[in-house]
Amino acid sequence: MKNRKLYRTLLASVAMASLLTGCGGGGGGGSEFSSADGNVNIEASSTQMTIGRAYTVHEGDTIVKNAESTVVVIETDLETGETVAVLQSGSATIERE
Repeated sequence: MKNRKLYRTLLASVAMASLLTGCGGGGGGGSEFSSADGNVNIEASSTQMTIGRAYTVHEGDTIVKNAESTVVVIETDLETGETVAVLQSGSATIERE
C-alpha cells in the first residue's frame, strides 16, 4: 500500500514538473477511434481539458498548463497500467503526437 501511494506521489510530482515547463496551448479537434482489430489509433491533436473529467493519457502525451493556478492529478492503475489525468483547477491542454 505504501508503494502505491509513493508511486502516485512520484508520478504527480513528475507531472507537475512537466506542467511547469509547458507554455500555453490551444484547443483543438482530433479524434480517437478503434480499428477493426481492436487497436486504438490516436491522431495528432490537442484537447482542452474540462475540470473534473478523467482523460486517459498515453505514452507521448503532454499536458500543458494554460494558467499559473492549474492543478492536474495523474494516477496510474498498477494492475492495468492505465493512466488517467483529471484537471482539478485552472486550464490545461493534452497534446498528442
